[in-house]
Amino acid sequence: MLRALICASALAIPLSAAAFTASDLNRLCTKTDIASRSACAAYIEGAADGVFNTIDAIGGTTGPRVGQYFCLPADARSQQLTDAVRRYIAENPNVAGYNASTAISLGLGKAFPCKTGS
Repeated sequence: MLRALICASALAIPLSAAAFTASDLNRLCTKTDIASRSACAAYIEGAADGVFNTIDAIGGTTGPRVGQYFCLPADARSQQLTDAVRRYIAENPNVAGYNASTAISLGLGKAFPCKTGS
């Protein structure tokens, strides 16, 4: 019986998993409690770091390169990243259904584009 319950649980997990969308991220980021604000900022920073490291692994991110979505200044603050992403989502309602990390990449690319020839 326990084995059947474990198997049923394992099969149910993938069916209930859904992508975290730009709309979900925006809802999280509009909440005013400290936990939600921290989670919003951490998600954006983590996704930005993940995108940066993925691109680095497939071709590098030192200076503007093909495929590099954004170039963050060394002194960029968490709130600047959050504001940039939220502004992008608000100005581009068509991205609401995109994966949140895609919207983050696009938003940061708009706010912090790489300068050519750097």
